[in-house]
Amino acid sequence: MLEKMWKFLRLLVISAVFALSSGISAFASEPNVDFIDVSHHNNETGLPLAFYQTIKEAGVNAVVIKVSEDRYFVDPAASVNIANAKQAGMIVHAYHYARFTSNEIAKAEAQWFDKKLNLVGFDKNKDGYVVVDVEATNLSNDPAKLTEYTNTFIQEMRRLGYSKIDLYSGSYFYNNRLLPKSLLINKPWLASYPINPQKGNPTAVFSNGVGAWQWASDYRFNGLASYGNFDVSEDYAGKYTNQVRSSSIVVKKIETLSLVDYMKEKGLNASFSNRAVLAEEYGIPNYTGTSAQNLALLSKLKTGMKPAQVNFENSQLKPLSVTSGTSGTATATYRVKWGDTLSGIAGKFRVSVNSLAFVNNIRNKNFIRAGQVLKIPSGTTTSVPAVSASTPVYHLVRWGETVSELAVQYRSSIAQIKALNHLNAKYTIYAGQKLRVK
Repeated sequence: MLEKMWKFLRLLVISAVFALSSGISAFASEPNVDFIDVSHHNNETGLPLAFYQTIKEAGVNAVVIKVSEDRYFVDPAASVNIANAKQAGMIVHAYHYARFTSNEIAKAEAQWFDKKLNLVGFDKNKDGYVVVDVEATNLSNDPAKLTEYTNTFIQEMRRLGYSKIDLYSGSYFYNNRLLPKSLLINKPWLASYPINPQKGNPTAVFSNGVGAWQWASDYRFNGLASYGNFDVSEDYAGKYTNQVRSSSIVVKKIETLSLVDYMKEKGLNASFSNRAVLAEEYGIPNYTGTSAQNLALLSKLKTGMKPAQVNFENSQLKPLSVTSGTSGTATATYRVKWGDTLSGIAGKFRVSVNSLAFVNNIRNKNFIRAGQVLKIPSGTTTSVPAVSASTPVYHLVRWGETVSELAVQYRSSIAQIKALNHLNAKYTIYAGQKLRVK
C-alpha cells in the first residue's frame, strides 16, 4: 500500500514538472522579428552594410526607414540606411512622422515626404510600403478631424503615385485618437509593449483588421549589442515581408571596397570636399567619410543612380525661412582659422549655424577651410538680447538645428535646455518647435 502511494506521488510530481516546463516553454516563446524600423536615433550617419547583412542572415527580411517629419525635416541617416539595406538584399519600406493639424498641412507633408523619398533613393515602383506614423502629441484631440487629416495625407500620396501605403500608431492612440473604421487603410501596423510578449499573441487591439505588431522597442540582437536597442515587429498581413526583394545586387560578403579608388578609376574627383558635395546630392548630409556613408555612396555610383532633382531646401517646399534679419547682406566678415568649426563661429557671433551657412552658400556644414572668409549675417549679432537671469528666452527651432548648436548660440548648456523643455534622452527637437533656451 505504501509503495503504491509513493508511485502515485512520484507520478504527480513528474506530471507537475512536465506541465510547468511546458508552460514556461510556451510562455517564453518570443514573437518573431520579421522586420525592424530605424532612424538617425539608431545611428546618426546610418547603419553599416555589415549590420544589415548580419540580421538578414538571421532571418530579418525587411526594414522600415524613417525619411521625413513635418514639412521641414529629412532624416540624415535615411539615404545611407536605404542604400545599405538594399545592398544586403532586404525589403525596404519608408515612413514619415506626421505632425499635420489641417488638411492643407497634411497635403504639404505628403508632398514633402514624396520629394524626400526621391532624394534618398526610395523607388515607389520597386521598393515596399510608405507609412504614415500618426502618434505625435501635437496632433488634434478630435478623432474625426485627425482621421480626416490622415485620410487627406493618404489620398495625396496616392495621387503622387504610391500604391502601397500603410499606417503606424500606438494601439491606444489608434483606437482612441482616430476612428479606425473611417480610415482609408485597414490592417495597420500597431505598437504595444507587454512585459512578456508571446509569439502570435499580439496585445495591440486591431479593431480594423490585423496587420503588424511592434512588440518591443528595446530589442538587442545577439552579438550586435553595440548597435543598441531596436524596434521589432511581427508581420501578420504580409505587407512588410511578402514584398518583392530589392532589385539591387545582393552582397553576400563584405568586399574590400574603396569609394576613393572607384572614383579615381572612373576619372572622378575623389577629394573629400567633392565626395561631400556628391553625398549631399544623394541625400547624405553631414558627410564625414564613415564606412557606412562611403559604402552607401559607392553603391549609388556603381548602380548608376542619378541624384534626385530636389535637395534639402528645394524650391517648392522650402524649410522654415532663415529669420533674425538674414537678408543675405553682411555687416562683418570673419577669416576662418585652423581648428575653427561653423558652430563655433556661429556661437562667437551669436548667430545660428543655419543662417551662417545660408548667407555663405555652405552646403556641407562640417567642412570649412582655414583662410576662408565668411560673411556674418546682418541683424543677427544682437539676436540674443541681454536679459536678466529670471527672464525666460525662447527660440523657434529651424530645420537642421541641434540642441548643442542652440546651447552655444544662447550661451546656455545642453543639460539646461533639456531640463527646461523636458526633452528625451536623445534630445529630439523638430522644426517649428518653441524651445526655452535660458
